[in-house]
Amino acid sequence: MTLGAGAVGAGLVAWRWSLVATVASVGLVALFVRVGGDWDWLVAMGDHVRSTGTVPDEVPFAVAETSGWHNVPVLAEVTASVLHDVGPRVPVLAHLVAVTVAVLVLAVAARARGGSDAYAACALALLCLGGLATFGVLRAQTLSFVPFALMVALVCSQARHPDRRIWWAVPLVVLWGNLHGAALLGVCVLGAYLLVQRTRTHLWESVGVGVASLLALCLTPQLWMTPFYYAEVFDNVSAQRGEGLWARPSLAMPFDVVMVLAAAILLAILLRSRRTAWEYVAVLGLCVTTASAARHGVWLLLLLVVLAARPAEGDGVGSAQERRRSLSGAPAAVVAAITLAVALPVALNRGEDVLGQPSAVVRQVVAKVGNGVTLAPAPLSEALSVEGVRLWASNPLDAFTHRDQAAYLDFLDGRSGGLLAVAAADVVLARDGSAQAALVEDDEDFEARPCGEDWICFVRR
Repeated sequence: MTLGAGAVGAGLVAWRWSLVATVASVGLVALFVRVGGDWDWLVAMGDHVRSTGTVPDEVPFAVAETSGWHNVPVLAEVTASVLHDVGPRVPVLAHLVAVTVAVLVLAVAARARGGSDAYAACALALLCLGGLATFGVLRAQTLSFVPFALMVALVCSQARHPDRRIWWAVPLVVLWGNLHGAALLGVCVLGAYLLVQRTRTHLWESVGVGVASLLALCLTPQLWMTPFYYAEVFDNVSAQRGEGLWARPSLAMPFDVVMVLAAAILLAILLRSRRTAWEYVAVLGLCVTTASAARHGVWLLLLLVVLAARPAEGDGVGSAQERRRSLSGAPAAVVAAITLAVALPVALNRGEDVLGQPSAVVRQVVAKVGNGVTLAPAPLSEALSVEGVRLWASNPLDAFTHRDQAAYLDFLDGRSGGLLAVAAADVVLARDGSAQAALVEDDEDFEARPCGEDWICFVRR
């Protein structure tokens, strides 16, 4: 037992800078994290699945047309529902656990490639700073953090020492594909490795893994209709306009600037030495996806943390035993425990600040809305869906017709096209002085009533 404790202690010494970086980075995330749009709709859908025992092909809490929607992330919906049932702040705590596990999986993978403790610490700090806009908000994307990190770690390990463990990619894709659409990007990273490098030495095995992984994407409740789900996601009006969650990186957005700088630093480290072809292909692909939507930048950063790792000078100094200790899972597990012991209380101490909307506001709105059809911006709209309020439209946006998607987005931006959505609603919720409020405040068909804090309920007369 003493020998085991000594080994863990020696491993922690080798992880000392990574420990500091992880605790500081996740602690920073805990100070700002909150429930954002694109999460509570999962809870509402999961509640429906659990209560009825069926998978709906429409959005049950929405009035606008959604029939025929290809509902793929049912596992994500049930998971979100179960977490919310335990407590409304529990999903935020689970988010911090996911961030911690993901960064430490990457740290182990980077060290396995020869990266030093100092490199791992700096890379993790850059990752968390550059990805703060993503790590600081609980969304459906959270469910992809750990799977993406595991896929990167697996592919990088196989690139060094190819063996039959590559087949673990298939069950990983099965699980991931039922959680979040970023599984498609994970398969692209896997495909870059298989096509560009592994086929040269393991042709038929590479073809088998590649085909099996593509088929694994379809092992969802929608089966062979799953590709239509991805097509609808990429074809939604928000993606066409390049706004909201699909907005491109902008120098006017501070978080985007930090993300680009972090990626540029890691790219500079990566390009200092010659790399294998598959690495260039994978990085280039994620650079293109990041240019198309800033939210994809986190996947580029996650990949670069590992790929940019290189043997430190003097790496041969020290015993092989010390090297094995630093790469074992025990120090990483201790680092995770210490990190969560710091981060979780920080998040809990913030109380309802971590929620998308204070529960008092949600209760007041629910009492005033009644059975009326409600139009509201996210994340309030999604919080209301969990309480059984009927919405005109909300997330998942791709479930609606393009006409209704455009009307809802126009409402959010205060554009005249949003009047179509207003006309279909009995109650319109907006913050005082917002662009949404300006659409309704002069409409004689609505009466303005306070709904808690700075929210106004415009109730149809």
